[in-house]
Amino acid sequence: MKKRIFLTGILGIALISAKAQQQSASQTDTLTIFRAKINQLDKELIHLLGERMSAARVIGVYKQAHKMEVLQSNRFNEVLQKAIASGKEEGLSEEFIKALYEEIHKESIRQQEALKK
Repeated sequence: MKKRIFLTGILGIALISAKAQQQSASQTDTLTIFRAKINQLDKELIHLLGERMSAARVIGVYKQAHKMEVLQSNRFNEVLQKAIASGKEEGLSEEFIKALYEEIHKESIRQQEALKK
């Protein structure tokens, strides 16, 4: 009788342990999957930012050819407002979008200014 209780206890512990390992593996698999997704999305973001800067350089050439100033505040404000509205639809805060687009704008200006040299 004691042997049977002991074996039942061992079996119960083994089952609990196996289930815990399964859950741990499942959590790890989930993390791995979503981290891989984030890595891919980050790669795409960088690629898109590179494409955006390429377009900004083309605009910079146009501005130089037409004796226009690099900084176009009205255009930036228009782009920013559209981005804020789109960001809100995606659940992103206005502060985040402003900070992001201010940095993107600085880089666009830097790219266009570099064309003058």
